[in-house]
Amino acid sequence: MAGYHTPIGIDMQADWTKVLGWPGYRVYDYQIDEARRHLTLRVRRKRGNRKLTCSQCGRRVHDIRAVYERTVRDLPCFEFQSTVVVELYRIRCPDCGIRSERSEQLPSKAPYSKRFEDAVGEACEGAAARQVARRMRLAQSTVRAIDLRYLGGKPGGGNHVCGTWGSTRSTRGSGRSS
Repeated sequence: MAGYHTPIGIDMQADWTKVLGWPGYRVYDYQIDEARRHLTLRVRRKRGNRKLTCSQCGRRVHDIRAVYERTVRDLPCFEFQSTVVVELYRIRCPDCGIRSERSEQLPSKAPYSKRFEDAVGEACEGAAARQVARRMRLAQSTVRAIDLRYLGGKPGGGNHVCGTWGSTRSTRGSGRSS
């Protein structure tokens, strides 16, 4: 494999954790593939960060049933495309049953971090979906779906089409050619 993979020491762990900037999580391993220009960071909760909430109802829960990994795309780091593999918990909520925990950095089930989706949404405010898709290396349909989620979270959201303001259609095909 072109690249390297190594467990990291305390100093390097702290450095990658600072670069990632996810509150409550720490980087414990990384992999750099120089040929593909790809960085993979493996993260888990910091010690003492056990504030688990149900993804369904938002109730605080203490009953952990399983640990699983979720892989999401994050913002690029320098010229490297970044992927974060995050350890999450399946929890048993008294009201909802077995559910995944809620994470601020992963607001949807999509394989993208919140800040990656925000960056795509912001890019759509000034460019066509086709241009954003090419720049972010995504399908146009993916860019449109991310932009809709981004607009749904903004006050007054939903009144622009990727690159075109003023339209009230909720799909991205209206207005400009994408």
